[in-house]
Amino acid sequence: MMTVWVVLHQLPLTFQERGPCLVVNAHDVALYNYDVDSGQSNARIVLGERICEGTLLRGLLVHSAGDYSQLLMSIIGWSPTTFVRVMNKDARALDLARTHYVDLTGIAPADQSTAEDQATLAVDLMTDEPIVDQIVALTHVALPYNGVVISYTPFIGLANVVGIKSGFTNPAGGCDVMAVKVTIGNNTFLTYAVVLGEHGGNALGIAGDDALALSRSLRPSIKQVRTPSGVQLEWTGPVADVKG
Repeated sequence: MMTVWVVLHQLPLTFQERGPCLVVNAHDVALYNYDVDSGQSNARIVLGERICEGTLLRGLLVHSAGDYSQLLMSIIGWSPTTFVRVMNKDARALDLARTHYVDLTGIAPADQSTAEDQATLAVDLMTDEPIVDQIVALTHVALPYNGVVISYTPFIGLANVVGIKSGFTNPAGGCDVMAVKVTIGNNTFLTYAVVLGEHGGNALGIAGDDALALSRSLRPSIKQVRTPSGVQLEWTGPVADVKG
């Protein structure tokens, strides 16, 4: 998510736009081959293909294509060191006090964060970048040389789940940042639930199950109340469960 945050602040884009493009070179293919050989999430790229920011964002957010993040960095023209430095600078600016990145994909064992920080980042990303809201709601996407690929976000398109990002590594386990659309009366809004560190068989699916259960547990504490200015929503649960 932070990779996307940094990219969109350097290269703003709407859902309908393609954005700047690049032509895949031999170095890009070598990095892709490394991702494949090391078992990292990826989407196929081909020497000489032309691919644009909008497609790369879709592949990264919907299909967790880590090699696409490297291509996005190339479009910006930064080195990996510069990109990671900006990621950490932006993390501090967003008050993500327990988050630190050492690589642009966020999958290295030394990358660190918390559920609270990831929830904050998710809300900021979905609020400030409408293209993200639209992309992460997709259940599948067509990518060049890959055909139609599915979203790895559990329950996407079901149970009012509209995003946003999941992931898995052996050290981190199954992780899911889930946004769920809730309607109460005339008010529609998103709730966010973050589950990190699920291990065992189908760890990503378990993370999704827990995130959905956590999200549903919030609903009874959101009430409609009548005030002098009209009907509005109010949180009636523990104050510690709410982030402004």
